[in-house]
Amino acid sequence: MKLFDLLARFVRTKAYAARTHVGGTQNRRRLTVPPAARAQDQPVSSTKDPVDTEQHPADPNFPKLEVVKDPELMREVFQRHLQPLDGKTYQVLDCRIHYIHYRRAARCVVQYTLRIAEPETGREWSQWVSGVWYANGRTRRIWEKLRRTESEQRGVSNSSPVFAPFSYLPNLDMLMQVFPYDHRFPALRLLMSGPPPDLEPLLLARFGTGDWRAKAWNVEPVRYRVDMRAALRLTVRARDTLTGRVERRRFYAKIYRKEEEGERTYRVLRALCNKVSGGEAGFTVAKPVAYLGELRTLLQEEVTGTSLLGILRWEEDEAIQAMRKAARAVASLHLCDDVVAPRHRSLQDEVSAVEGVGKLLQQACPQLGPEIEEAVGAVVAGLEEVPPAPIHGDLKPAHVIVDGDSVALIDLDKFAMADPVVDVANLLFLLPSGSSQHHLPHGRVAQAFVEEYFARVPEAWRARLPLHYAAALLKKAAYGFHRRQASGGVERVEAMVERAKDSLAGKIW
Repeated sequence: MKLFDLLARFVRTKAYAARTHVGGTQNRRRLTVPPAARAQDQPVSSTKDPVDTEQHPADPNFPKLEVVKDPELMREVFQRHLQPLDGKTYQVLDCRIHYIHYRRAARCVVQYTLRIAEPETGREWSQWVSGVWYANGRTRRIWEKLRRTESEQRGVSNSSPVFAPFSYLPNLDMLMQVFPYDHRFPALRLLMSGPPPDLEPLLLARFGTGDWRAKAWNVEPVRYRVDMRAALRLTVRARDTLTGRVERRRFYAKIYRKEEEGERTYRVLRALCNKVSGGEAGFTVAKPVAYLGELRTLLQEEVTGTSLLGILRWEEDEAIQAMRKAARAVASLHLCDDVVAPRHRSLQDEVSAVEGVGKLLQQACPQLGPEIEEAVGAVVAGLEEVPPAPIHGDLKPAHVIVDGDSVALIDLDKFAMADPVVDVANLLFLLPSGSSQHHLPHGRVAQAFVEEYFARVPEAWRARLPLHYAAALLKKAAYGFHRRQASGGVERVEAMVERAKDSLAGKIW
Protein backbone atom coordinates (compact mmCIF):
# COMPACT_ATOMS: atom_id res chain seq x y z
CA MET A 1 0.00 0.00 0.00
CA LYS A 2 1.35 3.47 -0.85
CA LEU A 3 2.60 5.64 1.97
CA PHE A 4 -0.04 8.29 1.33
CA ASP A 5 -2.83 5.73 1.60
CA LEU A 6 -1.34 4.41 4.84
CA LEU A 7 -1.15 7.89 6.32
CA ALA A 8 -4.64 8.86 5.23
CA ARG A 9 -6.18 5.68 6.59
CA PHE A 10 -4.30 6.07 9.85
CA VAL A 11 -5.31 9.69 10.42
CA ARG A 12 -8.96 8.91 9.76
CA THR A 13 -9.21 6.25 12.42
CA LYS A 14 -10.51 7.03 15.88
CA ALA A 15 -7.66 5.07 17.37
CA TYR A 16 -5.15 7.69 16.22
CA ALA A 17 -7.30 10.59 17.44
CA ALA A 18 -7.44 8.99 20.87
CA ARG A 19 -3.74 8.15 21.03
CA THR A 20 -2.21 9.25 24.35
CA HIS A 21 1.21 10.21 25.63
CA VAL A 22 2.62 11.34 28.96
CA GLY A 23 0.01 11.61 31.69
CA GLY A 24 -2.71 10.29 29.41
CA THR A 25 -3.07 13.60 27.53
CA GLN A 26 -3.94 13.54 23.87
CA ASN A 27 -1.53 14.56 21.17
CA ARG A 28 -3.02 17.96 20.32
CA ARG A 29 -2.20 19.99 17.24
CA ARG A 30 -1.32 23.65 17.43
CA LEU A 31 -3.54 25.61 15.10
CA THR A 32 -2.60 29.11 16.17
CA VAL A 33 -0.76 31.40 13.82
CA PRO A 34 2.92 31.32 14.77
CA PRO A 35 4.56 34.56 15.94
CA ALA A 36 6.65 36.52 13.48
CA ALA A 37 9.80 35.98 15.55
CA ARG A 38 11.45 32.69 14.74
CA ALA A 39 13.07 30.41 17.29
CA GLN A 40 16.75 31.24 17.23
CA ASP A 41 17.84 27.66 16.68
CA GLN A 42 16.15 27.18 13.32
CA PRO A 43 14.88 30.36 11.71
CA VAL A 44 13.00 30.24 8.45
CA SER A 45 11.57 32.97 6.30
CA SER A 46 9.15 35.15 8.22
CA THR A 47 5.50 34.20 8.17
CA LYS A 48 4.67 37.85 7.69
CA ASP A 49 4.18 37.96 3.95
CA PRO A 50 3.80 41.12 1.88
CA VAL A 51 0.17 42.06 1.33
CA ASP A 52 -0.82 43.06 -2.16
CA THR A 53 -2.75 46.34 -1.86
CA GLU A 54 -2.62 47.14 -5.55
CA GLN A 55 -5.88 48.31 -7.11
CA HIS A 56 -6.17 45.80 -9.92
CA PRO A 57 -8.13 46.69 -13.05
CA ALA A 58 -11.52 45.02 -13.44
CA ASP A 59 -11.26 41.31 -14.19
CA PRO A 60 -14.47 39.70 -15.49
CA ASN A 61 -13.23 36.33 -14.26
CA PHE A 62 -13.20 37.63 -10.68
CA PRO A 63 -16.01 40.20 -10.34
CA LYS A 64 -15.84 40.11 -6.53
CA LEU A 65 -12.11 40.78 -6.31
CA GLU A 66 -12.50 44.03 -4.39
CA VAL A 67 -14.86 42.33 -1.94
CA VAL A 68 -12.40 39.59 -1.02
CA LYS A 69 -9.69 42.23 -0.49
CA ASP A 70 -11.84 44.06 2.06
CA PRO A 71 -11.07 42.62 5.54
CA GLU A 72 -14.23 43.91 7.19
CA LEU A 73 -16.53 42.56 4.49
CA MET A 74 -14.77 39.21 4.68
CA ARG A 75 -15.05 39.17 8.47
CA GLU A 76 -18.82 39.27 8.00
CA VAL A 77 -18.59 36.53 5.36
CA PHE A 78 -16.66 34.24 7.68
CA GLN A 79 -19.00 34.97 10.56
CA ARG A 80 -21.90 33.70 8.42
CA HIS A 81 -20.22 30.78 6.68
CA LEU A 82 -17.70 29.14 9.02
CA GLN A 83 -19.35 25.88 10.04
CA PRO A 84 -18.77 24.84 13.69
CA LEU A 85 -18.52 21.09 14.19
CA ASP A 86 -19.54 21.09 17.84
CA GLY A 87 -22.80 23.06 17.60
CA LYS A 88 -21.36 25.98 19.55
CA THR A 89 -21.47 29.65 18.58
CA TYR A 90 -18.25 31.46 17.75
CA GLN A 91 -17.53 35.10 16.96
CA VAL A 92 -15.12 36.36 14.31
CA LEU A 93 -13.71 39.39 16.07
CA ASP A 94 -11.19 40.46 13.46
CA CYS A 95 -10.04 39.61 9.94
CA ARG A 96 -6.69 40.55 8.45
CA ILE A 97 -5.23 39.77 5.06
CA HIS A 98 -2.04 37.79 5.52
CA TYR A 99 -1.16 37.02 1.91
CA ILE A 100 -2.57 37.53 -1.60
CA HIS A 101 -1.50 35.93 -4.84
CA TYR A 102 -3.42 37.07 -7.90
CA ARG A 103 -2.96 36.14 -11.54
CA ARG A 104 -5.29 37.91 -13.90
CA ALA A 105 -7.80 35.66 -15.68
CA ALA A 106 -6.33 32.60 -13.91
CA ARG A 107 -6.64 32.46 -10.12
CA CYS A 108 -6.67 34.39 -6.88
CA VAL A 109 -5.60 33.07 -3.47
CA VAL A 110 -6.07 35.03 -0.26
CA GLN A 111 -4.87 33.90 3.16
CA TYR A 112 -6.71 35.53 6.08
CA THR A 113 -5.85 35.63 9.76
CA LEU A 114 -9.01 35.57 11.87
CA ARG A 115 -9.39 36.31 15.55
CA ILE A 116 -11.95 33.84 16.89
CA ALA A 117 -13.76 34.03 20.24
CA GLU A 118 -15.87 31.49 22.11
CA PRO A 119 -18.41 33.59 24.11
CA GLU A 120 -19.23 30.79 26.56
CA THR A 121 -15.68 30.54 27.87
CA GLY A 122 -14.09 33.82 26.77
CA ARG A 123 -11.36 31.89 24.97
CA GLU A 124 -9.79 33.59 21.92
CA TRP A 125 -7.35 32.34 19.32
CA SER A 126 -5.98 33.11 15.86
CA GLN A 127 -6.94 30.96 12.91
CA TRP A 128 -5.80 30.89 9.30
CA VAL A 129 -8.60 30.64 6.74
CA SER A 130 -8.03 30.84 2.99
CA GLY A 131 -10.16 31.77 0.04
CA VAL A 132 -9.35 30.27 -3.35
CA TRP A 133 -10.79 31.35 -6.71
CA TYR A 134 -10.16 29.88 -10.16
CA ALA A 135 -11.40 31.20 -13.49
CA ASN A 136 -13.95 29.63 -15.85
CA GLY A 137 -15.99 27.76 -13.24
CA ARG A 138 -13.04 25.71 -12.06
CA THR A 139 -13.56 26.61 -8.39
CA ARG A 140 -16.92 24.86 -8.18
CA ARG A 141 -15.60 21.84 -10.08
CA ILE A 142 -12.73 21.49 -7.62
CA TRP A 143 -15.14 21.73 -4.70
CA GLU A 144 -17.40 19.06 -6.18
CA LYS A 145 -14.38 16.79 -6.69
CA LEU A 146 -13.24 17.35 -3.11
CA ARG A 147 -16.71 16.61 -1.83
CA ARG A 148 -16.73 13.29 -3.72
CA THR A 149 -13.19 12.17 -2.95
CA GLU A 150 -13.31 13.20 0.71
CA SER A 151 -16.86 12.15 1.39
CA GLU A 152 -15.86 10.83 4.81
CA GLN A 153 -16.43 14.30 6.18
CA ARG A 154 -15.88 13.28 9.78
CA GLY A 155 -12.45 11.99 8.96
CA VAL A 156 -11.46 15.12 7.06
CA SER A 157 -12.84 17.35 9.80
CA ASN A 158 -10.24 16.02 12.19
CA SER A 159 -7.87 18.50 10.53
CA SER A 160 -9.58 21.29 12.51
CA PRO A 161 -11.03 20.84 16.00
CA VAL A 162 -13.67 23.55 15.55
CA PHE A 163 -14.74 24.21 11.96
CA ALA A 164 -15.49 22.18 8.85
CA PRO A 165 -12.27 21.97 6.81
CA PHE A 166 -13.66 23.27 3.51
CA SER A 167 -16.84 24.60 1.94
CA TYR A 168 -18.03 26.42 -1.15
CA LEU A 169 -19.57 29.93 -1.13
CA PRO A 170 -21.62 30.30 -4.33
CA ASN A 171 -22.14 34.07 -4.07
CA LEU A 172 -18.38 34.61 -4.15
CA ASP A 173 -17.55 31.49 -6.18
CA MET A 174 -15.06 30.82 -3.40
CA LEU A 175 -13.52 27.66 -1.99
CA MET A 176 -13.05 28.32 1.74
CA GLN A 177 -10.39 26.28 3.57
CA VAL A 178 -9.67 26.18 7.29
CA PHE A 179 -6.02 25.56 8.19
CA PRO A 180 -4.50 23.00 8.18
CA TYR A 181 -6.75 21.89 5.32
CA ASP A 182 -5.31 22.79 1.90
CA HIS A 183 -6.48 20.80 -1.08
CA ARG A 184 -3.10 21.27 -2.76
CA PHE A 185 -1.21 19.94 0.30
CA PRO A 186 -2.81 16.78 1.68
CA ALA A 187 0.37 16.14 3.68
CA LEU A 188 -0.24 19.28 5.73
CA ARG A 189 -3.30 18.11 7.63
CA LEU A 190 -1.88 14.62 7.97
CA LEU A 191 1.41 15.71 9.49
CA MET A 192 -0.24 18.32 11.73
CA SER A 193 -1.78 15.36 13.52
CA GLY A 194 1.70 14.18 14.49
CA PRO A 195 4.00 11.68 12.76
CA PRO A 196 2.10 8.41 12.25
CA PRO A 197 3.71 5.02 13.01
CA ASP A 198 5.13 4.72 9.49
CA LEU A 199 7.32 7.79 10.05
CA GLU A 200 8.17 7.43 13.73
CA PRO A 201 10.98 4.88 13.18
CA LEU A 202 12.72 7.22 10.71
CA LEU A 203 12.76 10.06 13.23
CA LEU A 204 13.47 7.99 16.35
CA ALA A 205 16.47 6.42 14.61
CA ARG A 206 18.09 9.86 14.78
CA PHE A 207 18.28 9.60 18.57
CA GLY A 208 21.14 7.12 18.23
CA THR A 209 21.65 3.68 19.73
CA GLY A 210 19.07 2.40 22.18
CA ASP A 211 15.41 1.44 22.22
CA TRP A 212 13.80 4.85 21.80
CA ARG A 213 10.03 5.26 22.22
CA ALA A 214 8.11 8.50 21.61
CA LYS A 215 6.55 9.98 24.75
CA ALA A 216 5.16 13.23 23.30
CA TRP A 217 4.91 14.96 19.92
CA ASN A 218 4.29 18.61 19.18
CA VAL A 219 3.75 19.91 15.65
CA GLU A 220 3.55 23.60 14.77
CA PRO A 221 3.68 25.57 11.52
CA VAL A 222 6.65 27.83 10.97
CA ARG A 223 5.89 28.79 7.38
CA TYR A 224 2.69 28.60 5.38
CA ARG A 225 1.47 30.17 2.18
CA VAL A 226 -1.80 28.74 1.02
CA ASP A 227 -1.50 26.81 -2.23
CA MET A 228 2.25 27.55 -2.37
CA ARG A 229 4.38 26.01 0.40
CA ALA A 230 4.42 24.93 4.03
CA ALA A 231 6.97 24.06 6.72
CA LEU A 232 6.30 22.37 10.04
CA ARG A 233 8.44 21.96 13.16
CA LEU A 234 8.15 18.53 14.79
CA THR A 235 9.35 18.30 18.39
CA VAL A 236 9.56 14.85 19.97
CA ARG A 237 10.35 13.75 23.50
CA ALA A 238 11.55 10.17 23.55
CA ARG A 239 12.71 7.72 26.20
CA ASP A 240 15.31 4.99 25.87
CA THR A 241 13.68 1.98 27.52
CA LEU A 242 17.11 0.42 28.11
CA THR A 243 18.57 3.28 30.16
CA GLY A 244 15.54 5.39 31.08
CA ARG A 245 17.19 8.41 29.50
CA VAL A 246 14.78 11.06 28.08
CA GLU A 247 15.79 13.41 25.27
CA ARG A 248 14.10 15.95 23.02
CA ARG A 249 14.83 16.51 19.34
CA ARG A 250 13.39 18.71 16.64
CA PHE A 251 12.84 17.99 12.97
CA TYR A 252 11.46 20.04 10.11
CA ALA A 253 9.04 18.96 7.41
CA LYS A 254 8.94 21.06 4.24
CA ILE A 255 5.98 20.44 1.94
CA TYR A 256 6.51 21.39 -1.69
CA ARG A 257 4.09 22.39 -4.41
CA LYS A 258 5.86 20.22 -6.99
CA GLU A 259 7.41 16.84 -6.32
CA GLU A 260 10.55 17.58 -8.33
CA GLU A 261 11.33 20.61 -6.13
CA GLY A 262 11.54 18.57 -2.94
CA GLU A 263 13.36 15.71 -4.63
CA ARG A 264 15.94 18.14 -6.02
CA THR A 265 16.59 19.73 -2.62
CA TYR A 266 16.89 16.29 -1.02
CA ARG A 267 19.60 15.32 -3.52
CA VAL A 268 21.42 18.61 -2.93
CA LEU A 269 21.41 18.13 0.85
CA ARG A 270 22.69 14.57 0.56
CA ALA A 271 25.54 15.67 -1.72
CA LEU A 272 26.53 18.52 0.58
CA CYS A 273 26.26 16.31 3.67
CA ASN A 274 28.71 13.89 2.06
CA LYS A 275 31.05 16.81 1.46
CA VAL A 276 30.70 17.98 5.06
CA SER A 277 31.16 14.50 6.56
CA GLY A 278 34.39 14.14 4.63
CA GLY A 279 35.77 17.19 6.43
CA GLU A 280 36.22 19.06 3.16
CA ALA A 281 33.75 21.89 3.75
CA GLY A 282 33.83 24.96 5.95
CA PHE A 283 30.09 24.87 6.51
CA THR A 284 27.31 22.49 7.47
CA VAL A 285 23.75 21.93 6.25
CA ALA A 286 20.60 20.39 7.69
CA LYS A 287 20.86 16.60 7.51
CA PRO A 288 18.05 15.11 5.41
CA VAL A 289 16.08 12.31 7.05
CA ALA A 290 13.92 11.27 4.10
CA TYR A 291 11.99 12.56 1.13
CA LEU A 292 8.40 11.31 0.89
CA GLY A 293 7.51 11.61 -2.77
CA GLU A 294 3.84 10.72 -2.29
CA LEU A 295 3.47 13.64 0.12
CA ARG A 296 5.99 15.98 -1.56
CA THR A 297 7.56 16.34 1.89
CA LEU A 298 11.22 16.65 2.88
CA LEU A 299 12.10 15.68 6.45
CA GLN A 300 15.34 17.06 7.88
CA GLU A 301 17.10 17.40 11.20
CA GLU A 302 17.25 20.64 13.13
CA VAL A 303 20.26 22.91 12.77
CA THR A 304 21.19 24.40 16.14
CA GLY A 305 22.56 27.88 16.61
CA THR A 306 21.49 31.48 16.11
CA SER A 307 20.55 33.03 12.81
CA LEU A 308 22.78 35.74 11.40
CA LEU A 309 19.68 37.90 11.29
CA GLY A 310 19.39 37.64 15.07
CA ILE A 311 23.09 38.22 15.67
CA LEU A 312 23.01 41.42 13.62
CA ARG A 313 20.81 42.90 16.34
CA TRP A 314 23.56 42.34 18.94
CA GLU A 315 26.56 44.55 19.66
CA GLU A 316 28.42 45.53 16.52
CA ASP A 317 31.65 43.74 17.48
CA GLU A 318 29.75 40.45 17.92
CA ALA A 319 27.97 40.98 14.62
CA ILE A 320 31.27 41.61 12.85
CA GLN A 321 32.74 38.37 14.19
CA ALA A 322 29.68 36.45 13.01
CA MET A 323 29.85 38.09 9.58
CA ARG A 324 33.45 36.97 9.18
CA LYS A 325 32.47 33.39 10.05
CA ALA A 326 29.60 33.60 7.56
CA ALA A 327 31.92 34.93 4.86
CA ARG A 328 34.28 31.98 5.33
CA ALA A 329 31.38 29.54 5.08
CA VAL A 330 29.94 31.14 1.94
CA ALA A 331 33.37 31.22 0.30
CA SER A 332 33.79 27.53 1.12
CA LEU A 333 30.48 26.74 -0.56
CA HIS A 334 31.41 28.71 -3.67
CA LEU A 335 34.74 26.90 -3.93
CA CYS A 336 33.20 23.39 -3.82
CA ASP A 337 34.27 22.64 -7.39
CA ASP A 338 33.33 18.96 -7.10
CA VAL A 339 29.68 19.65 -6.20
CA VAL A 340 27.44 20.27 -9.20
CA ALA A 341 24.02 21.83 -8.66
CA PRO A 342 21.08 20.43 -10.64
CA ARG A 343 20.22 23.85 -12.08
CA HIS A 344 22.29 26.39 -13.99
CA ARG A 345 21.75 30.15 -14.14
CA SER A 346 23.48 31.35 -17.28
CA LEU A 347 24.65 34.82 -18.28
CA GLN A 348 21.64 35.08 -20.58
CA ASP A 349 19.32 34.23 -17.68
CA GLU A 350 20.79 37.11 -15.66
CA VAL A 351 20.67 39.53 -18.58
CA SER A 352 17.05 38.64 -19.30
CA ALA A 353 16.14 39.07 -15.63
CA VAL A 354 17.73 42.52 -15.40
CA GLU A 355 16.18 43.67 -18.68
CA GLY A 356 12.77 42.42 -17.53
CA VAL A 357 13.18 44.30 -14.26
CA GLY A 358 14.04 47.44 -16.21
CA LYS A 359 10.84 47.22 -18.23
CA LEU A 360 8.74 46.74 -15.10
CA LEU A 361 10.35 49.72 -13.41
CA GLN A 362 9.90 51.94 -16.43
CA GLN A 363 6.22 51.01 -16.63
CA ALA A 364 5.73 51.66 -12.92
CA CYS A 365 7.81 54.86 -12.81
CA PRO A 366 7.91 56.37 -16.32
CA GLN A 367 9.28 59.65 -14.91
CA LEU A 368 12.46 57.74 -13.99
CA GLY A 369 12.82 56.24 -17.48
CA PRO A 370 16.25 57.68 -18.39
CA GLU A 371 17.80 56.85 -15.01
CA ILE A 372 16.44 53.29 -15.09
CA GLU A 373 17.57 52.77 -18.67
CA GLU A 374 21.05 54.03 -17.81
CA ALA A 375 21.42 51.73 -14.80
CA VAL A 376 20.04 48.66 -16.56
CA GLY A 377 22.17 49.31 -19.63
CA ALA A 378 25.34 49.58 -17.56
CA VAL A 379 24.63 46.33 -15.71
CA VAL A 380 23.84 44.41 -18.91
CA ALA A 381 26.92 45.78 -20.67
CA GLY A 382 29.18 44.89 -17.75
CA LEU A 383 28.00 41.33 -17.12
CA GLU A 384 30.13 38.60 -18.64
CA GLU A 385 30.22 34.82 -18.77
CA VAL A 386 32.26 33.39 -15.92
CA PRO A 387 32.95 29.84 -14.72
CA PRO A 388 29.87 28.88 -12.69
CA ALA A 389 30.14 27.83 -9.07
CA PRO A 390 27.64 26.28 -6.66
CA ILE A 391 25.63 29.08 -5.03
CA HIS A 392 22.95 29.15 -2.35
CA GLY A 393 20.61 31.05 -4.67
CA ASP A 394 18.62 32.70 -1.87
CA LEU A 395 21.33 33.82 0.53
CA LYS A 396 20.01 36.04 3.31
CA PRO A 397 20.84 36.55 7.02
CA ALA A 398 17.97 34.28 8.10
CA HIS A 399 19.48 31.40 6.10
CA VAL A 400 22.86 31.50 7.87
CA ILE A 401 23.02 29.82 11.30
CA VAL A 402 26.01 30.40 13.58
CA ASP A 403 26.82 28.03 16.43
CA GLY A 404 30.23 28.84 17.93
CA ASP A 405 32.72 28.37 15.11
CA SER A 406 30.29 26.29 13.07
CA VAL A 407 28.18 27.90 10.34
CA ALA A 408 25.22 26.19 8.67
CA LEU A 409 23.48 27.21 5.46
CA ILE A 410 19.79 26.35 5.34
CA ASP A 411 16.88 26.61 2.87
CA LEU A 412 18.81 25.45 -0.20
CA ASP A 413 15.79 25.11 -2.47
CA LYS A 414 17.32 27.52 -5.03
CA PHE A 415 20.78 25.93 -5.03
CA ALA A 416 22.27 26.38 -8.51
CA MET A 417 25.39 26.81 -10.60
CA ALA A 418 25.93 30.51 -11.32
CA ASP A 419 28.20 33.47 -10.74
CA PRO A 420 28.96 33.22 -7.00
CA VAL A 421 29.03 37.00 -6.57
CA VAL A 422 25.24 36.94 -6.98
CA ASP A 423 25.05 35.41 -3.50
CA VAL A 424 27.31 38.07 -2.02
CA ALA A 425 25.35 40.96 -3.54
CA ASN A 426 22.04 39.54 -2.35
CA LEU A 427 23.28 39.11 1.22
CA LEU A 428 24.77 42.61 1.37
CA PHE A 429 21.52 44.13 0.15
CA LEU A 430 19.54 42.35 2.86
CA LEU A 431 21.71 43.43 5.77
CA PRO A 432 19.84 45.69 8.22
CA SER A 433 20.51 49.39 7.67
CA GLY A 434 23.01 50.99 9.98
CA SER A 435 24.21 54.49 10.79
CA SER A 436 27.89 53.97 10.08
CA GLN A 437 29.73 56.60 8.06
CA HIS A 438 31.62 53.95 6.06
CA HIS A 439 31.14 54.02 2.30
CA LEU A 440 30.07 50.39 2.12
CA PRO A 441 26.34 49.78 2.57
CA HIS A 442 25.60 49.07 6.23
CA GLY A 443 29.10 50.04 7.40
CA ARG A 444 31.58 47.93 9.31
CA VAL A 445 29.41 44.81 9.38
CA ALA A 446 29.30 44.59 5.59
CA GLN A 447 32.94 45.62 5.37
CA ALA A 448 33.88 42.63 7.51
CA PHE A 449 32.02 40.22 5.22
CA VAL A 450 33.51 41.72 2.05
CA GLU A 451 37.08 41.66 3.40
CA GLU A 452 36.84 38.10 4.71
CA TYR A 453 35.06 36.69 1.66
CA PHE A 454 37.24 38.21 -1.05
CA ALA A 455 40.42 37.24 0.84
CA ARG A 456 39.45 33.59 0.20
CA VAL A 457 38.24 33.57 -3.41
CA PRO A 458 39.90 34.46 -6.73
CA GLU A 459 40.84 38.14 -6.87
CA ALA A 460 38.93 38.69 -10.12
CA TRP A 461 35.59 38.02 -8.41
CA ARG A 462 35.64 41.31 -6.51
CA ALA A 463 35.46 43.40 -9.68
CA ARG A 464 32.00 41.96 -10.38
CA LEU A 465 30.49 43.04 -7.04
CA PRO A 466 29.41 46.57 -8.11
CA LEU A 467 27.55 45.08 -11.09
CA HIS A 468 25.73 42.40 -9.12
CA TYR A 469 24.95 44.74 -6.24
CA ALA A 470 23.38 47.19 -8.70
CA ALA A 471 21.42 44.32 -10.25
CA ALA A 472 20.19 43.27 -6.80
CA LEU A 473 19.03 46.83 -6.08
CA LEU A 474 17.07 47.00 -9.34
CA LYS A 475 15.46 43.60 -8.78
CA LYS A 476 14.43 44.43 -5.23
CA ALA A 477 13.09 47.81 -6.28
CA ALA A 478 10.88 46.20 -8.91
CA TYR A 479 9.74 43.42 -6.61
CA GLY A 480 8.96 45.75 -3.74
CA PHE A 481 7.02 48.18 -5.92
CA HIS A 482 5.05 45.43 -7.65
CA ARG A 483 4.18 43.61 -4.42
CA ARG A 484 3.28 46.54 -2.22
CA GLN A 485 2.35 49.56 -4.32
CA ALA A 486 2.64 51.37 -1.01
CA SER A 487 2.68 55.10 -0.39
CA GLY A 488 6.15 56.39 -1.15
CA GLY A 489 6.90 53.52 -3.52
CA VAL A 490 8.09 55.81 -6.29
CA GLU A 491 10.48 57.60 -3.93
CA ARG A 492 11.85 54.23 -2.81
CA VAL A 493 12.43 53.13 -6.41
CA GLU A 494 14.12 56.43 -7.18
CA ALA A 495 16.46 56.04 -4.19
CA MET A 496 17.35 52.46 -5.10
CA VAL A 497 18.01 53.32 -8.75
CA GLU A 498 20.29 56.15 -7.60
CA ARG A 499 22.05 53.69 -5.27
CA ALA A 500 22.52 51.28 -8.18
CA LYS A 501 24.15 54.05 -10.20
CA ASP A 502 26.45 54.83 -7.25
CA SER A 503 27.46 51.16 -7.09
CA LEU A 504 28.24 51.07 -10.79
CA ALA A 505 30.32 54.26 -10.42
CA GLY A 506 32.26 52.73 -7.55
CA LYS A 507 31.13 55.37 -5.07
CA ILE A 508 30.17 52.88 -2.33
CA TRP A 509 33.00 50.38 -2.76
